[in-house]
Amino acid sequence: MFDEKKLHRIPIQMRFGDLDGLNHVNNANHLTYFELGRIAFFREVLNGFDSNSVQFVVKYTEIDFKAPLHFEDHPEIISWISETGKTHCVFSHEVKDIQNDVIYSTGKIVLVWIDSTLKKIPIPDNVRDLLEKSMP
Repeated sequence: MFDEKKLHRIPIQMRFGDLDGLNHVNNANHLTYFELGRIAFFREVLNGFDSNSVQFVVKYTEIDFKAPLHFEDHPEIISWISETGKTHCVFSHEVKDIQNDVIYSTGKIVLVWIDSTLKKIPIPDNVRDLLEKSMP
């Protein structure tokens, strides 16, 4: 059963510079919005986010664009962990309008834990526990 209460939501503060020549949010900015969602998720679920101790890298990204996002819209980023493995986790994201439920994009990001030599390592047990407890 999918627990909606475990979805992490934050409003997106769009900037005029996010727009492209067609006056909608440039596709590359959706990845930035996904990143904002992940950082907020880590701050809340992992009780902080210290960029000096980050031990993971983005291995894979996937975006499905559903509708154009305009400056006048009211988007939020919804983020959740959809899978965990020995060395990785999968974040699922959705950019959705707060007022009318329009979905602008969905996506997945695979994060892989690494050591100082960039070799894959297991997700630390304490982190894995928090990630798995957060799954909807």
